[in-house]
Amino acid sequence: MKVHRSNTEANNKDRDPAIHVVLRTRLYLLIMAIVSGSGPIAAQDIHFSQFFNTPLALGPGSIGAFDGEQRLSAVFRQQWRSVTIPYRTFGLGGDLAHAAGVKGLGLGAWLYNDRAGDSRLNRFHFSLGGSWTVRPAGTTDHAVTFGLQAGISSITLNEAGLSFDAQYNGFTYDPQLGSGENIARDGLVHPDVHFGAVYRYTPTPRGSVQFGVSLFNLTSPRIGFLGEPGEPLDRRASVHIITGFPLSSDLDLRPMAQFMAQGTFRELDLGANLRYILLQRYGLERSLIAGLHYRAADAGYVHAGLEYDDWTVGISYDINTSKLVPASRERGGIEFTLVRLVRKRNTLPVRFKACPEQL
Repeated sequence: MKVHRSNTEANNKDRDPAIHVVLRTRLYLLIMAIVSGSGPIAAQDIHFSQFFNTPLALGPGSIGAFDGEQRLSAVFRQQWRSVTIPYRTFGLGGDLAHAAGVKGLGLGAWLYNDRAGDSRLNRFHFSLGGSWTVRPAGTTDHAVTFGLQAGISSITLNEAGLSFDAQYNGFTYDPQLGSGENIARDGLVHPDVHFGAVYRYTPTPRGSVQFGVSLFNLTSPRIGFLGEPGEPLDRRASVHIITGFPLSSDLDLRPMAQFMAQGTFRELDLGANLRYILLQRYGLERSLIAGLHYRAADAGYVHAGLEYDDWTVGISYDINTSKLVPASRERGGIEFTLVRLVRKRNTLPVRFKACPEQL
């Protein structure tokens, strides 16, 4: 993404030094929010701290890759409240395994809306996807799922929420003055195409390995609001691994990692969740979850969750550790997730048998 300077920058040398401090501080905060990679902007895709609870955001290879028939998921995230107008992201997804009775066929839909900062930069995305799962002959613990997503994204901004150097009249900020910037449009729509694959190995009910790769923005759409050709949206590559194994009869450890690269941006998430089992029999699973995670050079975050049969609820909070700390005061973002599975269950055993009154 290009950094455009105001066309009145050359005249700033004679201005009040206090104004320079304000302008430089705003520019510093903007640049650090972009470099940190933790705030969604037009030049980067959105992403979530609880990547393990947002399956359709992981990539198309996750479509239909679950134990059940149907899955619904939702996520809400708010961040940078202490720095600027909060960034808010909401996502909703649903997918089917063995759709239309075809074993191995997955179908899914994913949408999200993201609004960021003073400009009210808003991005709405909707996509449909399909997947196909194959299993090596004679095995039930190994599965590979290939998926493809296609959709559209709409991006808009509100210029009225922005201020520019040219609107300083020599004494104070005057919003009636022109910005001096050539913002030719306040909205655009572009297509999206993504591809992904996921390998799953589940040797035991409590032991599993999931490894996935995804490629996003295959069409490299151009993004820009100025009176010139937009910049191509960089393709994003993502790799993740999520594992789980028992430590004792009622405690599981779930280490995980995710790495993403988009243009010059890099992001590495490392962490693990502990799962304490309250109940696990007759197809019922109830457990408490707690975890610690770290996003390199940006933030650490804590996670807590609850599994109650077919429901999974999660909450996490980011603690900022990047160079934005002087402005953020270490406050990052809070995130909520919800996942609901629909699956067939075996009939519960009868604990008592009724006897006839007369034999």
